[in-house]
Amino acid sequence: MSVAPPPPPPSSAVALTCARCGAASAHAFNAVDRNRCVSDERFEYRRCTACGVLWLLNQPAELDRYYPDDYHEFLRGDALAAAAADESPRLGLVTRYVGGGRLVEIGPSQGVFAYAARQAGFDVVALEMDAACCRHLEAEVRIQAIHTTNPAEVLRGLPASRAIVLWHVIEHLEDPWTVVREIAANLEPGGVLALATPNPDALQFRFFGARWVHLDAPRHVTLIPFTALEDEAANLGLRCLSVTTTDPVGLQLNEMGWQRSPIQPPTLRPNPRLGYALGRVITPVLRPWEKRGLNGAAYTAVFQKDA
Repeated sequence: MSVAPPPPPPSSAVALTCARCGAASAHAFNAVDRNRCVSDERFEYRRCTACGVLWLLNQPAELDRYYPDDYHEFLRGDALAAAAADESPRLGLVTRYVGGGRLVEIGPSQGVFAYAARQAGFDVVALEMDAACCRHLEAEVRIQAIHTTNPAEVLRGLPASRAIVLWHVIEHLEDPWTVVREIAANLEPGGVLALATPNPDALQFRFFGARWVHLDAPRHVTLIPFTALEDEAANLGLRCLSVTTTDPVGLQLNEMGWQRSPIQPPTLRPNPRLGYALGRVITPVLRPWEKRGLNGAAYTAVFQKDA
């Protein structure tokens, strides 16, 4: 009797070598969707033995089904304007170095930052994979929205930009390194790249591992240590101007990590009283350690293209 051959690996599975530096990898851990419990599948993360990048090996072929209908909250009118006012720290990271001109936001979701950037005088172009978000961006935020799951390809066809931003987006990308290369190619000399992303060197991650709320398997495909991103950016002519884990959003994510990571799934359920109580106790105690170096839950960095 013949034996059927084993099924081939998923077409979306990435190689066991690091896509950034080509080094070998080691099994890091298995994780489940603790945050939203869309499925009970187990996901394997690998870690590069050289540069420390973490990535999801068995990435689902249809990753969009892990983004439920309530993933994006659409704000309108005064609510949108009020939320955009809170984006002034992030906007300041960009306007400190460039003003006006084309600003491309990759993964703007409902467009709160995009609204703030348009109000500041930028010509904003959004690259967004969610069709409903694109409709909202054009109708309510009043910016150009390009519906795409391949931002690298779109960037190749865009005119040069003064600024490109990714606020907690690069970790969602299947191939972040190609996107970073296309960003570097698209930026004008002197233009800036600003981004924020979960920090795999975070104190919280070392403590919680696969239970860490900011891992967010399987939606977070790649977690990039800052040193790896800085090295890659330097190779592309992008010089780091600033990096921090203690910006306002970073501090909020620190507290969220201590609140949400210890509780039972779904971790992002509304009003977990126990989690909030834990966060109020733990956050002040560990804040001094999280503020040292880059130990916070997420880092925010700005790079500038060589003139």
